[in-house]
This record gives sequence, structure tokens and C-alpha cells, in this order.
Amino acid sequence: PRIVAPGEIAEKTPDGIILACGAGDNAAAALGIGASEGDVIVSLGTSGTVFAVSQTATHDPSGIIAGFASASGSALPLVCTMNAARVLDSYSTLFGVTHEQFSDLALSAPPGANGVVLVAYFEGERTPNLPDATGELVGLTLQNNTRENIARAAIEGMLCGLNAGLQAVRESGVA
Repeated sequence: PRIVAPGEIAEKTPDGIILACGAGDNAAAALGIGASEGDVIVSLGTSGTVFAVSQTATHDPSGIIAGFASASGSALPLVCTMNAARVLDSYSTLFGVTHEQFSDLALSAPPGANGVVLVAYFEGERTPNLPDATGELVGLTLQNNTRENIARAAIEGMLCGLNAGLQAVRESGVA
């Protein structure tokens, strides 16, 4: 089929319904929130994504950054992790608390979770490419082995993966 540019009408049905190009979830999100060049968007779902809006396509031979197109004609260099909201779901369930209560637990611990660290590779990991990796909870002592510190470490561990993605996008030259 013919490639249709953003904003271009491909066809109209006999009833006058306009047919145009579509967009995937991240491109639709960027369009929906009005993201523009220099903006960074973070999405937490089953997977986690961090992407920016750029006027130039990003070529990443390492494969860490996917070169998506936006729905508005720009580029969306994107990094995707496997483990995001499901990490929070897992620990909320383990602790028998709601997501709000889990958040309260995490917020009651200091940044760095008193040395407790969660490497949140529960389903392997896509970025970096470690499909057989597993999660690790490390740094536990009798003093810091608390629900609060573990909740904080779960959130920080998930966000550290996304921060690594943001750094990769920045290092590729995206403003």
C-alpha cells in the first residue's frame, strides 16, 4: 500500500469517513500529550518506555534505541524495558497491600533504601538484552530488611532501568 504522511488523508469512504495513517501506542501517546522536540516521555505499563521527540532519526547499531516514527512526522528514539508496572504489582501482592499503600511504604524509606537494591529483571530484560536474566534483591541486613526499604528498592530498581534508557538516548545525541 501507499505510505501516507502524518496529517494526509489516504481516502474517504462513500459515507465520508476519513482514512489516514495510524499510530502505535507510544506515537499516539506523544501526539495526545502534545509532546514536542526536546520532551521526554516515560510510560509505565507491562513494559516501561522512555522516549524523546527529535527532528532527526536516531541510528543505534547496538539496538538499545529503537528508531520509531511519531504520528506528527518527527522521530521518537525509544528505549523499552521488560519490567515496569508488573514489578510494583508483584511486590504489592507479596505485601498484601494496595498500590497506594505500597507507595506509602516506599515513600517512608529514604532514597537508596538504606542499601537495599532490587535488580528488577523478573521477566529477563530487553534493555540491556538479557532475556534469561532474573531479578535480584541484594544488600539486605538485619537492620534494613524492612517492607519500606524493599518497596523503595522495587520502585528505584524499576526506575533505574528507565534512567539507563534515558542516558542512552542522551548519549546518542538527542537533545
